[in-house]
Parts: sequence; C-alpha cells; structure tokens
Amino acid sequence: MTLRSLLRRFAILLVVIVSLLVVRIAWIAAQDVAQAAIARDAVLRLREALVAAEMVSKERGPTNAMLGDERPARPERVQALAEARARTDAAWVKLAARLADGRPASEPARRTFEQAREALGRARAEVDRVLAMPRTDRDPARLRTTVLGMVAVVPQLAPVVDGFAATAQAALPAVGEDVQGARLAAELREYAGLLGSHFTAPLARRAPFTTQERLEVERTRGRIDQLRFLLQLRVLGPGRVGAVARDWAQVEQHYFGTAMALAESVIGRGERDGAYALDAAGFAAAYVPDMNRILGLRDTLLGLAVQTAQDESARAWRVLGAVSAAAVLLGAALVAASRVLRRRVLQPLAATVRVLDELARDEPGGTLPAAPADDEVAAVIRGVGTLQQHARARHALERERDELIERLKSQSATDFLTGLANRRAFFDMAERELAGARRHGVPVVVMVLDLDHFKRLNDEHGHDAGDRALRAVADAVREQLRQDDLAARYGGEEFALLLRHCEPADGLRFSERLRAAIAQATVPLPAGGTARVTASVGVAASSDHGHDLEALVARADEAMYQAKHAGRNRVALAVAPALTDPASPAGGA
Repeated sequence: MTLRSLLRRFAILLVVIVSLLVVRIAWIAAQDVAQAAIARDAVLRLREALVAAEMVSKERGPTNAMLGDERPARPERVQALAEARARTDAAWVKLAARLADGRPASEPARRTFEQAREALGRARAEVDRVLAMPRTDRDPARLRTTVLGMVAVVPQLAPVVDGFAATAQAALPAVGEDVQGARLAAELREYAGLLGSHFTAPLARRAPFTTQERLEVERTRGRIDQLRFLLQLRVLGPGRVGAVARDWAQVEQHYFGTAMALAESVIGRGERDGAYALDAAGFAAAYVPDMNRILGLRDTLLGLAVQTAQDESARAWRVLGAVSAAAVLLGAALVAASRVLRRRVLQPLAATVRVLDELARDEPGGTLPAAPADDEVAAVIRGVGTLQQHARARHALERERDELIERLKSQSATDFLTGLANRRAFFDMAERELAGARRHGVPVVVMVLDLDHFKRLNDEHGHDAGDRALRAVADAVREQLRQDDLAARYGGEEFALLLRHCEPADGLRFSERLRAAIAQATVPLPAGGTARVTASVGVAASSDHGHDLEALVARADEAMYQAKHAGRNRVALAVAPALTDPASPAGGA
C-alpha cells in the first residue's frame, strides 16, 4: 500500500482532530514557561551585574578615604581598602562565570565585561600610584583624575546591565516595571556615590571647591533629582504597597534626609572657607551607610521581578498541565490510527528531516533510518542517502585541501632548521603588532642577536655543528620568550625578537637572561663532545626610536655590532638619538 493511500484513509480522521488546537494552546503555554525561565535567569544575571557595579562603587569609599589620608596610611584604612577590593573581585569573578556560559548572546557582554575589568585594573593602578605619593604632592588635578578613573569603571558595565534588562523585559514584559525600577535604583546609588567622590579632593586638601568641582557637584545633584522623580513614579504608583513602599520611605528618610543634609553641609563649607568638620574618611563613614539604603530598594525590586517570573512560570505550568490532560484524553481515541502513521511515515520522515537539516548545515554524519516499507518514504530516504554520500565525499576532499593549505602556510612562514618564524613572517607579524602598539601607545622592544664566532664553529666542527648550535639557540629563545612576543631566525646566525608591552629596562633584563641562557646551552658535536656558543645582543626600544619596524631593527642591529666591538657575549642598548653624545662610545649592558 502506498503512502498516498494511507493518507487518504486517515484524511477524514485528521480533519476532525481538534488536537491541533490543543497542541497550539500547549505550545503557547510551553513558550510562556520558557520565557518565564529566560526572564528569571536574566533578572538573576542583572542582579549579579548590578552587584558587580555596586562593589566598584563601594570600593570608592575606602579608596577616597585613603586618598585623603596621610602617608603611611592608617592600618585600618589599608585593611578596609583591601577588603573592599576583595569583595569587588569576588563579585566580578561571579559575573565572569555567568558570562562564560558559552551562549552566543553572552559573547558581546563578555567582551564588554573584560574591557571594564581592564579599566578597573588601570584605575586601581593609578590609585596605588597616588597613594604612594606624600599627601603634599597629591595635587587637586591628580586627585580628581584618580577619583574619576574609578568612577568611569561603572558606566562601562552599562551595556551588560542593559542587555540583561532588555532580555528580561523581552521575555516577560510583566517584569519590566520592577526591572527598570531596579536599574534606576542602582543608577541612583551610583550617582549618590559619585556625589560623595566629588568631595574627596576638597576634603583632602582642606580647601574650598574649585569652579570645576562646584560644577560637577551641581551636575550630579541634578541627575540625582531626576532619578528621584523617576523612581517615585515607579515605586509610588498604583498597587505599590508593602516592601517597596517601605524601602522607598527608608531611602527618603536616610539618604534624601540624613545623607543629603550631610552633603549639603560639606557643599556649604566648600563654597565658603573649606573648614570642613570631617576628612574624606570621616565623610565616607557617615555618608555611605545612609546611601546604601538605596540598595535595599534595588534588591526588593529585583526580588519582585524574580517572583513575577516564578508566578508566571507556575501559571503557565498549570495551563500546560490542563492542556496536557485534555490532549491525553483526546489522544487515547487516536492511538490505533496514529501508531501506523507514526511507524510508516512520521518516524522515518522525522529522522530523515534531521539528516537533511544536518546536510543543510554541511554536517553529513547523521544516520538515516531504515525504510519500514517500499513506498514513497523509502524513495525519499534513498535520495537523501545519495545526497549524504556526495556530501561526505566532498567533505573528505575539502579536508585534504585545507590540510594542504595549512601545511603550505606553515612551511612558508617557518624556518625549517629552528622551527621559528622566518624573516618574512617576522616582518609581517611585527608590522601588525607595531601598528596596534602605535595606535594605543604601547611600548615595544626589538632585539637582534648574532652568534659570536659562528664561522669558527662551522670551520672547526662542520656545518652540522653550526646547525645544532642554531637549534640550541632557538630552544633557548623559546624557553625565555613570553606568550605574546615574537621571535624569528632573521638570517644566517642572526635572530630577531619583538617584545610587547615592554619598557627599555625590562627589555635589557630580558636580553641579559636570554644571553645568559644561550651561553649556558650546550651544543652536542657530531664527532662527540660538546661546545658552547655565545651571542651579542642589540636592543632598541620604541620609547627611544618610535614604532617604525625598519628603524627599530636597524637601531637594534647597530647596537648588536656595538656589543660585538665591546667584546662580544654582551647586550647593548641603542640610545635615543636626542641623548646620543657623538664624543662618547655607545653603551652596552
């Protein structure tokens, strides 16, 4: 019997199957369950992102206290800053784990997060540099820049927060009011912290506000007033009772009452004589606890959003359960007919469709089902099998081609003797590195090293000994090289290296280690015994000679010859042109 005949016999039964409607309702309920789960997960992620931003804001309190402290700082303030940084790091590690879940949608957020983490590291480094200075050397501009460096970290997390909030609202619009309220509360907490940070420099120098500081204070107060108004619309709207109203009352009493009164007193003194009653640490101790009442409101709103998602999920599950029960009752009447249809048509076609989907994705590895009968379905399966065989054969040819291309690329860029990059590959890679370094102002160091008395080694022990010496030097280079640095056999017995993020002093230290490692390496001789080789190294830094590769290589090559003339087995640094004294010999390490 053909498939056409089977479908004709089941046509009347299929027309009257109202289970299509049941399936539709069940699908909608299942979608609601899935969307509620997505919304709940997004709200939890949003909470972790807001907590990560909160920890940075909280870290500013002990940071500002330390910036206004004498040197050496008080031990309790040093401990407070260390604990604040540890809390921040823990929150950021937790958020990083959330973003490393492998989901495609998480990748942009993960990249943004990594950029924010790098900004946090730079801001902390600047704080540490300023803290190392005597208090009298901490000029207002430097303090202001340092404080704003920490302030600038939190806005870099905004795209992550926005992404989680948008996901939650798109999945379940019912959580939108609470999610937006939580975001506004978090932003209010950030601007409240920013207002406190504006006081650090004046409090530290015990002087009135500058015009710029006064302008920034007023701008921040204006944004706080806007956020207060927007939050009131959400937390005091229809139906807002209970925990949200209580938390807002706490914010009004403690932050907009007590904390703002304290801030107003500082502003008043800053506008007059600068005779503040508190230092930066004392202000933070009095201001921050009342400011943190805002976080209680934020967490309550996030909790309501999670509860809304859970309630929606429970409702959808109830609907899904009721629909499923109806479907079971309806399906009982169709079991006999559907069994034949499933075995003869649906199961083979479903399995075949999966294979077709894999072929569409260029994945021809699926297993085709066995045809239950010699009918149209069997013909479809045979046709798909033919397509699958052709795709597999094409894949095999493409793999062979790709492997050949990769081998050719590798061989064209690699020195066959040492396994390092060759001269052409080095120039290609180094030009790209220097272009990025030039754009971002990253210091680099270029080194050229040449084996000493290499011709004598070849003449006395043969070219095989020379080859072994070159391989021993290449091994020493690889052992000393950092992960992101470049090394190549430049030509003959010369090697070239490019060190990223490297100052001249670091380059000299690295060169000395490499020179010592080469001098300690042993070269097995073809006739037995061993030999040792040494190298003369020339070093050129971009901070002295710019980011032009040819100029750096030329200066490093000149320095290498200076090392040769100075006795070999040593390092010489190419001196900056402006510092070069024609009357004195070139220096070498």
